[in-house]
Amino acid sequence: MQKTLLFRRFIVLVLDTNLTDVENSGVFVMKKSFVRERRVEAGPYKEIRLYSRTIEQERKCREPRGRRKKVTGLSQARWNQAQSKRKAALFLYTNFGEKDYYATFTYSDQFLPEKPADAKRDQENTLKKLKRLYEKEGFELKYMWFTSYQYDEEVGYITRIHHHIVLNNGPSRDAIESVWSKGRGKKKQPLGRRQVQNIQYDSDGMQGLVNYLTGQEKWENRQWKKGQKRWSKSRNLKEPHETTNDDYWSFRKLNKLGMSNDDGAEEILKRFPQYRILGDILKIYDEDRGWYFKIELFRNDDG
Repeated sequence: MQKTLLFRRFIVLVLDTNLTDVENSGVFVMKKSFVRERRVEAGPYKEIRLYSRTIEQERKCREPRGRRKKVTGLSQARWNQAQSKRKAALFLYTNFGEKDYYATFTYSDQFLPEKPADAKRDQENTLKKLKRLYEKEGFELKYMWFTSYQYDEEVGYITRIHHHIVLNNGPSRDAIESVWSKGRGKKKQPLGRRQVQNIQYDSDGMQGLVNYLTGQEKWENRQWKKGQKRWSKSRNLKEPHETTNDDYWSFRKLNKLGMSNDDGAEEILKRFPQYRILGDILKIYDEDRGWYFKIELFRNDDG
């Protein structure tokens, strides 16, 4: 414990001290590095990343940002896509669970939008109806909306446009299905197929749903529709919680993880005994940076 406190004071001292002043004073400052555990918690889901950091890297993070390096369009698009999927997954895990709803809305030939942009009005009208329905029954609507399609101006729809919505529990499933419609009274007609079901909240069911929803596409003329968001959400959703721990892992422990036959699974589960590992542990070794781990966990009491 005393070593940990001294190390923390050392980091603060070095970060807050001008290196030129230190060098002129004749004091030797040793370059330190440490292992960071970056943890993102989203409901029953936990994402762990382990990697080495140096004090110099911490110092640079505090400095004003310079001009961003130019990134190619394809690289930037891939980066944006990956970050969008990850963010959507974290919001889903944080805000929705068992007894909440997963809805699918499609279009019949009669109401199929001529172009994907025309479907925006249907989304806006449906959300207004849902909000009124929830308020009428004493609930606050929380949602995430995903739209998927592939469209070509020459041939039309390659993948027919449809919508997926995740909503908090409240009104009945029949009442929610009824909002995907047009007209009133006897002239009221469904826009297409509508199905609302409860979320199966175990690790396999929830992870499968998250993977499916975050893989939805909006393609026009064989390419991603620039400027189009892949998903939208209500403003009242909780944010996932992120923390860092620079004290628990030593380089010795990290190397032990890297050299183990199970990719460190046993040691990780000792660290987080209430969780189980989802999928495979991502493990990368770089001669300059050392080991990098990414582990996805799911809490045992949630399925």
